[in-house]
Amino acid sequence: MNSRMNNRSCELLGDFFAIFAHATRMRIFCALSGEPRTVTEVAGYAGVSIANASQHLRLMRDRGAVAAEKRAQSVYYHIADPRFLEAVMLIRATLLETLQRSTEQAASPAGPRRRGRIFQTA
Repeated sequence: MNSRMNNRSCELLGDFFAIFAHATRMRIFCALSGEPRTVTEVAGYAGVSIANASQHLRLMRDRGAVAAEKRAQSVYYHIADPRFLEAVMLIRATLLETLQRSTEQAASPAGPRRRGRIFQTA
């Protein structure tokens, strides 16, 4: 199998990751990381109106990030595939490590470095 990504794969990934480019949708995704929730529960967790949460959930469902399941009179949303959560957690861990390194470099006697160069202060 060729692991090189073609243009179509890059387009699909770009469209999918656009879902996560909005802070509210990330809060919604995090709300669903523990258990399925109703739109009312998701709205409370994300700090948005029910109508706003519903709009975001519809977009996320249309793109395949979340799925919905009707139980009695309520619709419960959940992450469509646990690998999506694993990917987000991996990216989060990487970003936190990068931030930690940046903080440590800024505090070091040599000062911050970027691309092998030391920034000079005026």
